[in-house]
Amino acid sequence: MKIITDLKAIEILAEEREDENMEFRAFLKQITMKDEEVDEIVHRIYDEVIKQIDCTQCGNCCKELGTLVSEKDIKRLAKGMGITQEECIRKYCGKIEGKEPDYELTGPPCPFLRDNKCVYYEYRPKECRSYPHLHKKEFTTRLFGVVSNYAICPIVYNVYEQLKKELWHKSLLFDEFMFLDE
Repeated sequence: MKIITDLKAIEILAEEREDENMEFRAFLKQITMKDEEVDEIVHRIYDEVIKQIDCTQCGNCCKELGTLVSEKDIKRLAKGMGITQEECIRKYCGKIEGKEPDYELTGPPCPFLRDNKCVYYEYRPKECRSYPHLHKKEFTTRLFGVVSNYAICPIVYNVYEQLKKELWHKSLLFDEFMFLDE
């Protein structure tokens, strides 16, 4: 599998493939496979891709995305920084009215990003620990997030492209083959 990590190339390809990505999203929403089967394929591809990408060479998620933080995240971060939770909130968080969790880190970029690395990596928020969320179950329920992260994260880009090859392109070829048989 050829891996693309050049962020400029991914950004250009994302723009060029915007309609295609939404068509594939629609295909995934109506696919006859069980969610567990799709998850299994996504998780396999994800495991292959992450072995070939070093996030510290990129850090684009920390540069481009906001990060929601819970009270538990704030407590962990404050402890790691050796400050109070109140000080952590005052210096590094913004309040989000009427939304759970109630806070987000200031930025983007993330205030803890230095040389594409988190200076408080061991204490980072749950959302950061989970990104790009491709290891989770029920992939097809989170496709808007996947498509929006396609231009931001080389991992998401490469997993989505490989998924197109394995599910969509094979399906299109099968449909064409069946049409030729009629």
